[in-house]
Amino acid sequence: MSTKFSRLSRSAEDYLEAIGHLCRENGKAQVSDVAAMLDVKKPSVTAAVHQLAEEGLITYRRYAPIELTEKGKQYADRVIRAHGILQQFLVEAAGLTAERANEVACHVEHLLSVEEIAEIEKKLN
Repeated sequence: MSTKFSRLSRSAEDYLEAIGHLCRENGKAQVSDVAAMLDVKKPSVTAAVHQLAEEGLITYRRYAPIELTEKGKQYADRVIRAHGILQQFLVEAAGLTAERANEVACHVEHLLSVEEIAEIEKKLN
């Protein structure tokens, strides 16, 4: 991907990933849906979406749905893709269950660079 991103915190990436999943499924995300998906309280989501909006990754107005900007969509897609690659690798190469691989991928996706994840993807293919 040619777009260069400054790296968000792990927490911010988790929120963006959840918003990305919800936008893929529903075309938009609601604060309450993000809170339910991440098992956090709505004020935590509100604080996170303000940060993501300041970064230019989402558009958010109080009581309105959260929408990804083009930059936000690209970043969310990158995080979602990295998660999927890592989860697949952990199942196929490490023999983890899908559930455990999902849990581990949630942690590892924030530690590896885009280049390292691309190398893992090459090994899967």
